Amino acid sequence: MPREKIPKSRVKNARTEPYRKPVKDTEAIDSAVYQSETEDKDKHVGNAWPKADAAPAAGAKAASKKREEPSTKKASADLPDSYLDIALEEKEGEVPCYEDAAAVRRKLNALLDKKAKIPGSTKTFNKTSLSKEMCDIAQSHHPIKTTAGVRNDGPSVRALTAFLKKSGSMGGGDSETYYYGNMLLEKMRIWSGEKKSKTREKAEEEFPNGRYRTDPAHFKILGRPGEQPTKTEVANMKR
Repeated sequence: MPREKIPKSRVKNARTEPYRKPVKDTEAIDSAVYQSETEDKDKHVGNAWPKADAAPAAGAKAASKKREEPSTKKASADLPDSYLDIALEEKEGEVPCYEDAAAVRRKLNALLDKKAKIPGSTKTFNKTSLSKEMCDIAQSHHPIKTTAGVRNDGPSVRALTAFLKKSGSMGGGDSETYYYGNMLLEKMRIWSGEKKSKTREKAEEEFPNGRYRTDPAHFKILGRPGEQPTKTEVANMKR
């Protein structure tokens, strides 16, 4: 292919004119940038742009509100507004403890392990709240005889923890935790409308006035040689 012949005037001007630095076309650049931004925006039309979390729907709000409602409502309208105000029958100056300390211990541990709701509340049981509920019961009750003396202060968190670590059918049976824990569980049973178990009914027949609240490890009795009671006999002593 023949080469194009360049006129001598153009060659001469290119040799004689000074070098000029190329100038950027700012208008063209601005136009290109605008076009690029427009294209990017067009690509994200609709829901493609990241947005803040949408407001929860009415159904979600209702579900959330429902979760916040107390999980344990009173079974009867005749009951007081608070389960703590439920009056329990007394026999011989005390609320009878039909179940042994091991049963009360197991049920109290279940409240903690399952993080059960406090009746009529959205709060859950932990050692602090469980101790407080029993202290509220104790302080509205008359003083009782315990290993710490005649009192109605209720168990501290430390005393509650010590009771839960005990073993044996009546381990810790002479403590405030056993007595007021028994009252708390009975109030909760009535509040929820739960029926008595067969074990409970049998215990009521065997111990009509409740168990003798004592811990065989702390119990002392005077007797003739060979007449010393066993721990089982002490644990099953009647009032």
